[in-house]
Parts: sequence; C-alpha cells; structure tokens
Amino acid sequence: MSSSSEQMRREREEAVARTFDAWVRDGTATGMERRHKRLAQRMLERLELQPNSRVVDLGCGDGWTVRLVAGNLTAGAVFGLDVSKEMVLLARQLSAELDNVLFAPGAAEEIPWAEDYFTHVLSIESAYYWTEPTLAAREIFRVTAYGGSFHILINYYEENPHSAGWDRETGLPLHRLSAEQWARLFRDAGFEEVATDQIPDDSPISPGKPPEELAQRQGLQAVGALYVTGRKPALPESATADRPRAANPFQILR
Repeated sequence: MSSSSEQMRREREEAVARTFDAWVRDGTATGMERRHKRLAQRMLERLELQPNSRVVDLGCGDGWTVRLVAGNLTAGAVFGLDVSKEMVLLARQLSAELDNVLFAPGAAEEIPWAEDYFTHVLSIESAYYWTEPTLAAREIFRVTAYGGSFHILINYYEENPHSAGWDRETGLPLHRLSAEQWARLFRDAGFEEVATDQIPDDSPISPGKPPEELAQRQGLQAVGALYVTGRKPALPESATADRPRAANPFQILR
C-alpha cells in the first residue's frame, strides 16, 4: 500500500473513530444493544460455540455482543476490538465483572493478535465502516484458526433498499456492497464454504415513530440483515504434529 493510500485509510479510520466517540458522549451508543440484540442472538444461534471457543468481535462498540458470548464460554475467552477509544473504555467499564473478556482499540485491517488463533471472528453492524474491506478480509483470515469461521452481520448492503442513505446520515463514506461482493472478498482472502443468507429481524418496534420512519424500520426488518459466513481450511494432520502451540494473546496483553 502506498504512503498516500495508507494516509487516506488512516484519515477515514479517524473519522469513524470520532463519530463513535461522539456517540458515546451523546448517549447514542447505549441504544446499539436494543436495536441489534435480537438479530445478534439469531446469528449466535448458528455459531456452534464450544465452552473453550476463542472469539473476537470486530467493531465491538460498548461490548454488548462480547458480554452475550462470554456467558457461554466456561473455558474460552472473547476479545472486543473497536476503532473508538471511548467505546473501548465504556466496554471495559460495563464488562468489569467478567474475567474472560478483553477490549482494545484497533481496526479490522490491523488486528493486534497472533495468527491462526480465533475459532470465531464476529462483526455485527460494523463491516461497512471498514476503510479497506479487502485488507480487512485478509486480516480476518490471518487471525482465524485453522478450521475456524467468520460471521458478518449487516443491514447496510445493496439488496436492502431500506438502509440506503445511511452514509448521508452518518456523514461517513460507508461501503454499500452486494451479498456476492461481500462473499467474494472472503473467498479471495482464502476462506472456503463462504455463504450468504438474510436473517429477518423480529425485534419489536418502539411505538410512536413518525409514519415514514416506521415504514422504513418495518421494511428494513422484513428484508433482514445480510449474514456472511465462511470457514478457514483445516490444517492437514501431517502438519499439526510439529506445529508449535500459538501463544495466548489474552495472557500476553493482560
């Protein structure tokens, strides 16, 4: 990547971080769990998490998904990553009683973790904020364990007309890709069994919304969120015997 491209990526990343920092200060961040929790739960039902799973949530916000997952991992751990330092601080405060979670600032394009580590990589309502989706997909492949999987859930995608205009509302250059474009990014990164689906949202809608906003919300939920998933090829048995055990980055960073 050229220096000018790198600078542009950093500038876009900082713009996203400033927006989310502001959402922490004005209270917008506290509504994320309410708006997205039901969809996240429906996605998590498909993950086949094990008690010892190692999970990372990219774009973790205030950590609400991390907390949902952490309760199911009696011998595993969850890491939350977000470009907003204020989101990370809030997540740490809200998750202080959990001993199997860790939060750090950072971007999907540069995940501060060892390669081939996480059994599950998650990203909920965050991928369209990535500054370089191609680079992020490659980085996700790098940190995913052999045989592990990634799981992306987003409402802002080409096939859902009801989310059009979110870029204007946020003032950020969001990536509005089609389901196939998202899938191709991860196939090109090296993942197998890449598949897409749409998960309808049956969350209750708050009463009292203006008719136009109500219709948009109903349409958005009816079409559903785009779910993209895939698996990193398993390491051949012949290569596992002499392969050193990956260091535990949770221990390294604590």
